[in-house]
Amino acid sequence: MAVRRRESTEVRQQQITDAALQVIGKKGIAGSTTAEIASVVGISEGNLYRHFKGKEDIIGSVIDKIGRDLASILEVAATVDDPVKKLEEIFRRHLAYIEEHVGIPRTIFSEEVLVLNEGLRTKVRNNLMNYSHGIRAIIERGQEAGAINREMDAHAVASMFIGTINFTAIRWVMNNFSPKLTDEAESLWGTFAKLITHST
Repeated sequence: MAVRRRESTEVRQQQITDAALQVIGKKGIAGSTTAEIASVVGISEGNLYRHFKGKEDIIGSVIDKIGRDLASILEVAATVDDPVKKLEEIFRRHLAYIEEHVGIPRTIFSEEVLVLNEGLRTKVRNNLMNYSHGIRAIIERGQEAGAINREMDAHAVASMFIGTINFTAIRWVMNNFSPKLTDEAESLWGTFAKLITHST
């Protein structure tokens, strides 16, 4: 008889969080249960509650994971010198990240998060602010270097950048995940880049 390996709390929490994102991608938050999440991990529901207080706690962990992953996208793009190409790298990676994890838009834009739960909504808002500040800093450096139109408000450009990604993700979910986000990235980025680099 095989002996089941006992994972550390940190590893098990990560497994549960990843499983929750997967289940939410299929069924949304309302349709997801702790029993099904536990089943995906390969543990009992009782064991799951050793690592999380309940479903809300798990959703909070999913939101934290998304925030960390977006921060990682910013870090990877930091190796690109050209500010416009840096933004393009982030844009493409962000869309690819969403395409790989359907549960992201089904978590972030859910009624359970945006309307019904102040704690979860605050987590999303803080993650969005941190990500937006990172994007805005790149835009401002691009303006200083003359690569991005100085007459455009950096905060507005950052909002347009994130808004384009978010609207595209919502439309993608509503259209039953078609067309592929990575296929749309080319034309979307091309249009956005022309807007921010054109001098009036």
